Amino acid sequence: MQRAGEKGAIILAGGDSKRLGVAKPLLKLGEESLIEKAVKNLKPFFNHITVVTDHPEIFPPMPVRFVCDLLTGYAKNPLRGIHAGLSASPLPYQFVLACDMPFINLDLIGYMARFASRYDVVVPCIGSYYQPLHAFYSRSCIEAIRRQLEQNGGKVTSFYHSVRVRQIGADEIIQYDPQQLAFFNINTWDDYRAAKEILASVNG
Repeated sequence: MQRAGEKGAIILAGGDSKRLGVAKPLLKLGEESLIEKAVKNLKPFFNHITVVTDHPEIFPPMPVRFVCDLLTGYAKNPLRGIHAGLSASPLPYQFVLACDMPFINLDLIGYMARFASRYDVVVPCIGSYYQPLHAFYSRSCIEAIRRQLEQNGGKVTSFYHSVRVRQIGADEIIQYDPQQLAFFNINTWDDYRAAKEILASVNG
């Protein structure tokens, strides 16, 4: 049973990191790995953090729950991870973050959280471009995600048409994150070098 004030976050850390060729969650940015940075930065807002990964044995001890994908009969993609994270907790909704998005903005997340109890998905959307791996998802999405995977659809946003979605538009985002750094993700070594430059500038 959920207690008042309980808040959950799901960190997706199961990607194959083919373009980097290393285990992306363990990649160091500053003094911490990406997964350690994500957990530390989310902890002030969330008291339940779930890390979805097929290889929990590679991670250092952290105050999180590790879970693996449940729907392994489908192509590996973030939808499987979101499904696993939502299924692992009785919380009515949780925040989902990709582990390669290091510049977490709790003010923006807190603003998004205001709408999470009234919608199935609360997701940033700039123009027609969603940020589905920086979004709140309700447990009511579990079945919709399973149906989407059954239809061979791995794109996260493909099931949005069947649920209630609250878009967080650019005018709302810039109030909390003018540079939209929260959505910066590391997919390549060029991204990694840019992230180090951003971190250096943020730290002064």
